[in-house]
Amino acid sequence: MPKTAGSGQARVLTPTELDLLLEAAPSPEHRALWALMRFTGSRVTETLRLPWGAIHSDRLVFAGATTKTGNTREPLIAPRLGQELLAYRAWWERHHQRPASGPALLFLSPGSETAPMSRQAADKALRRGLERLGAEFPSGVSLHTFRRSLATTMAQGGASLRTVQRFTGHASLGQLQNYIDVAEADEAAALVLLG
Repeated sequence: MPKTAGSGQARVLTPTELDLLLEAAPSPEHRALWALMRFTGSRVTETLRLPWGAIHSDRLVFAGATTKTGNTREPLIAPRLGQELLAYRAWWERHHQRPASGPALLFLSPGSETAPMSRQAADKALRRGLERLGAEFPSGVSLHTFRRSLATTMAQGGASLRTVQRFTGHASLGQLQNYIDVAEADEAAALVLLG
C-alpha cells in the first residue's frame, strides 16, 4: 500500500518509472541525488552528506559516522550510476568553479560551500519532479521510494537478502524484509491457493 498522508510505506517504482522520475528532476543536482539513492539504496540524509572523496572507481564509501546504523558501507557503483556521476561532476565543477574532490560535498545548500542540502529541500525538489510527471504517475512516492525500489527490485530479481543488505546497510535481515514490497501478482496467486 502506498504512503498516504504520512502513513504507510513509500511506493515502490519500476525501473522504467524511476527513469521517468530522473528525467523529471528539476536540476542536475537533484538528478544525481536521486540516481545515487536509486542505485545504492542509500538514505537521503547519508547521501546528502557524501563527499567527493568517497567516490572511488568501483565503489562508494558511506562512512559509519553518516549512516543510521553507524556502520561503514561500500556498495558497488553500477555502470549507469558511474555515468550519472561523471556528468554531475562536470556540472558541479562548472557550477562551483573548483575541483570536485576530497571533503567537498556533492550536494550543497544554496549559498553555502560547506553545508549540505537539507532533507526538506531534497523533498521539495522531489515534489516538483512529481508535479512535472502529472497525476498519471503513481502516488505515494517519497525520498524513501528509491531505497525501497532498490531492495524490492533486487530481491524479486533473485538477489539474496544478504546481497541486498550490502547495498542498503540494514542492521538485520528482518528489518530489510520490511522494505521489500510484495508484487500484486504474488498476492493474487496466494489468493488462488484459498480456492
